[in-house]
Amino acid sequence: MSNEKKLINLSKENKIETKGKTENLNRKLKSEKDKKKKQDNSNKKVSSKSFRMISKIEPQKRKGRYNIYINDDFAFGVDEEVLIKFELSKGLHVTKELQKKIENEDSYYKAYQKTLNYLSYSLRSEKQIRDYLAKHELYHFSDRMVEQLKSMRLIDDLNFAQSFVRSQANINQKGPRNIEQDLKKKGIKEDFILIALDEYPYEQQLENAIHLASKKWEKTRKNSEIESIQKVKAYLLNKGYSFDLVDEAMAAIDTKKDKNAEYNALVNQGDKALKRYSRKYEGYELSQRIKGYLYNKGYPTELINRYIDEREME
Repeated sequence: MSNEKKLINLSKENKIETKGKTENLNRKLKSEKDKKKKQDNSNKKVSSKSFRMISKIEPQKRKGRYNIYINDDFAFGVDEEVLIKFELSKGLHVTKELQKKIENEDSYYKAYQKTLNYLSYSLRSEKQIRDYLAKHELYHFSDRMVEQLKSMRLIDDLNFAQSFVRSQANINQKGPRNIEQDLKKKGIKEDFILIALDEYPYEQQLENAIHLASKKWEKTRKNSEIESIQKVKAYLLNKGYSFDLVDEAMAAIDTKKDKNAEYNALVNQGDKALKRYSRKYEGYELSQRIKGYLYNKGYPTELINRYIDEREME
């Protein structure tokens, strides 16, 4: 083969080899380009997900409540007060941390509204508010809630105690001892209790005790004079009045019973005892049982003997 032909063949081989290398290089470049494009698209998707933006705010059926949408998906609901506080608006970037703060604030606002409703029925002590929040599993808001309500003068233990004393004295006519115990149960401090009890002067205590004693006395017509006095005294003591004041109140009402009225009461109780004891006893034993029963009820011996004679039990 001549040198000229050899050169021509060599040139052809070089061209073929060069073309092959070029094609391989182009394929590699295209592959790298496709990979980069996929990576860019993937990064865009990740970036889109990580950038959380309020896309819509719409009112709920409940007045003052709003639904918040992030990236076109419902995220959470908030009260109007919370919406304003955090200046929530369409286009606002909301991180997960911020969303958590917003939702926590909304939970507090719900608890606040619930507590205001509880306060709307009556004044409450600090302890009552804390107990109420704990009962509804909202104890984690207690300190903040109490602080806010105190700043608004909606919690004031001294004012509460004074109002409570006036109410119990004027409406329920309780004695000071019972009122004091009630205030302690409501968490009121001792010094506040002492100040509050000044709202219930001795004169009013005595007036209330006399009124209660008179009403109770009327309900003891079927009892002996002594038993009636014991019942009325026990009633006043249970209402929380002191021994001295009870004695003074009893001295102020007429505790003398008409003999005929007392005897009629004795007959009523004696007949009940006779019916019960006559099932087991008779004669002298029966009369002794009846006498003992009536004597323990406070009836005088004179009236007891009269009853026994009239029933001819001896």
